[in-house]
Amino acid sequence: MPLRKIPCTAVLAGALACSGLSVSSAYTFDFKDEPPLTRDLRPGPDPQSHRKARPRVTLKPSSPVVRIGTPINFELGSNVDGFAHIYVVSASGRVQVWMENVPISAGQHTLFPTRGQITAAAPAGRDDIVLVVTRERVKGFLGNGPVRTPRDLDYDPGSFKQAVRERFEDLPHRDWGYARTLVQVVNRTRPGGSEWDWDSGEWQ
Repeated sequence: MPLRKIPCTAVLAGALACSGLSVSSAYTFDFKDEPPLTRDLRPGPDPQSHRKARPRVTLKPSSPVVRIGTPINFELGSNVDGFAHIYVVSASGRVQVWMENVPISAGQHTLFPTRGQITAAAPAGRDDIVLVVTRERVKGFLGNGPVRTPRDLDYDPGSFKQAVRERFEDLPHRDWGYARTLVQVVNRTRPGGSEWDWDSGEWQ
């Protein structure tokens, strides 16, 4: 909206009157020598807004369903530079740290694992995987250093999920974000040797 030249005495008087103060007529300003305004004032984005918003994190499996004995990988993403942590609860009840305090770059999609492969193993069921990205390094289950090799932990699934929450829930939301995915592990064949019918929903 174009700005109009308004006598400043009236503006100042009105503003101070609203606050319960009075203004003396001796305080006047004259803008008549100022050059005319030729454009509107438009608010721009806060250059620090990316530091205030919660990080956006993505975790995408190469397939939501994987047969026992076949490989799977994951694409990790973050809109901020930070550190990645991956925690897994398997259908068998086993819990693992796949990654902790590993640097991740903003805007780049990282394939995990970078070396070797993840192979689906029995029993069939749903595996629960969560990726947490923090702006700073944190004290993880395996210390403060980077962890790139999967490790089993001595937790039951319920207490492990609670322990993961406790690791991060006291941090300000702007300092961390997470994404979660479920991967269905299915048998290669039915009992008796016949193939699964993928469209029938039998694995759900």
